[in-house]
Amino acid sequence: MTKPRSFACEAGDILRKTLTILGLILIILVGLSQLLLPPIAEKTLESRLAAALKTDRITAQVSGVPALFLFFGHIGHVDLSAEDAMLGEVRAARVVLSGDGVNMPLDRLTQGEFVVTRADRLRIDARVTAEDLADLLQRKVDKAQNVTVEITPELVLMNGQAKIFGQMADIHIEGKVLEESNSLWFRMTRLDIKNALLGRALTGNFFGDIELVDFQRLHLPVELDTVRQGEGEVILSASRHAAP
Repeated sequence: MTKPRSFACEAGDILRKTLTILGLILIILVGLSQLLLPPIAEKTLESRLAAALKTDRITAQVSGVPALFLFFGHIGHVDLSAEDAMLGEVRAARVVLSGDGVNMPLDRLTQGEFVVTRADRLRIDARVTAEDLADLLQRKVDKAQNVTVEITPELVLMNGQAKIFGQMADIHIEGKVLEESNSLWFRMTRLDIKNALLGRALTGNFFGDIELVDFQRLHLPVELDTVRQGEGEVILSASRHAAP
C-alpha cells in the first residue's frame, strides 16, 4: 500500500516547480532584453549624440551584457560614425569612434556634453576638410570675411578680408596644423595684410595659435597618435588602449 505524501513533500514539489517556471521566465526575459534593448539603446544614443555633436547625420551600434546596462551608459562595445559633427572648436566632415568597456553617462549627453569617463579601449578618427577649417578661421580671426582655405601636405593657406582701421584689407595667412599637449592647433607662420592705405605689411605671428580640439576639455580619455595634412584635408587619430 502506497503511503500518502506528506504536506512538506508536496510543498517542496510546488516550490521547485515555481522556481523552475520563474527561472524559465527570467531566461526568456533576459533573452528578449538582449534582442530588443540594443536597438532601442542605439536610437537613444544616436539622438543624444546628435545633439551633443550638433549633427543629424549619425549612426551608432552598441552591445552590452546584460543589455539593461546600456541605459546606464555602460557599453560593452560601441561603433559610432558621424558626419558634419562638432569636435571641440572645429566642425569635422567625418568622426568615427569605436571602443570596448565604455562608460558614457547619458545624463551628460542629455546636457549636450559628449563625455567618456572610462574605456578599456577607445579610438577616434576624424577628417577635417579645407571648408571646415575655413569656417573655424572665419570665426576665430578677428573680423575676417570671405575666408577660403587651401590645405597641402606642407602648408595651410588662408585668404580673406578683414576691416583694419576702418578699411577693408586683403589678408593672407600661412600656417600648419599640429599637436601640442594633447590638443590640436592651427599655428600661423606668416601673415600678410594689404590695402590701399597700409600698402603691404608682413606682421608675422600676429594673431597667435588657434585651438581646434582639446581632448582634455572634451573629457575623452585618449591621446593624439597622429596628425597628418593631406591634399584638402587634415586627418587625425587618437586612442586609448588598456594596459597589458
